[in-house]
Amino acid sequence: MRIATFGDLHLSHISALDKFKGREENLLRFDDHLTRTHEKIVLMGDIFQTDYGFYPGPRSDILEMILNRYPRIIRRWGSKSCRIIFGNHDRITHKLLGTVKQIQLKKDGWRLWFIHGHQFDPFIGEKQFPYLFTWMIGGMRRVGFRRLADFLEGPFYDFGQRLFRSLTLKAREELVDGKNDIIIMGHSHQTTCLPFGKGVYVNSGDCFCRLMKYISIDTFARTVEVRAFIPPQGHQVIYRWPGNAVSGPVMELKK
Repeated sequence: MRIATFGDLHLSHISALDKFKGREENLLRFDDHLTRTHEKIVLMGDIFQTDYGFYPGPRSDILEMILNRYPRIIRRWGSKSCRIIFGNHDRITHKLLGTVKQIQLKKDGWRLWFIHGHQFDPFIGEKQFPYLFTWMIGGMRRVGFRRLADFLEGPFYDFGQRLFRSLTLKAREELVDGKNDIIIMGHSHQTTCLPFGKGVYVNSGDCFCRLMKYISIDTFARTVEVRAFIPPQGHQVIYRWPGNAVSGPVMELKK
């Protein structure tokens, strides 16, 4: 089975707060490519930024506005070949859209575990994270302090993820113990492909319009690739396992 997976789009209800920074047509072309080359698609969470409203916390009215802003791709993501996992910024979709916490799949002798990963973040975990900080950043974007917001949700956030490496440590524990063969996460925004034991932990990182990254898994061929979509129907391999499985910063790829 060929499985494509990506996450952390952070689609919002207005363009000023939308981190994807692209049009719906960009997502439709991306979906055309993925559905043409894969049999199943898994969205890894934080697809929607539901906590950028006028009041702190995830809000159903914000989600509804996001769904209305991207109606065509939302219909496609509702197909039987697509599954959606919720993240910490869109966990409200569990009740409203039926998204799931995790997917555990066994195919062609491979055991795959898909989970967003915020559950292992020491600042968030399973508890309802205090949304005040996120709400404040949304407010910064709304009043024009975009650079400060980008810093807090970019280099500052990345530093914390690299410092604690909580997702990587959890993946290593699960892989070394032999509980899974492939572990796929999101959340960290860090593009990662790291072998542990006989398996691999892989994370496509964030997926923004300028660099739409995804993971391609072939359970029959037993390969895992981190790719970048090159419109209209091409791709470039960033990391491959088995092969050049490494972790590090990914520069914007040229067409």
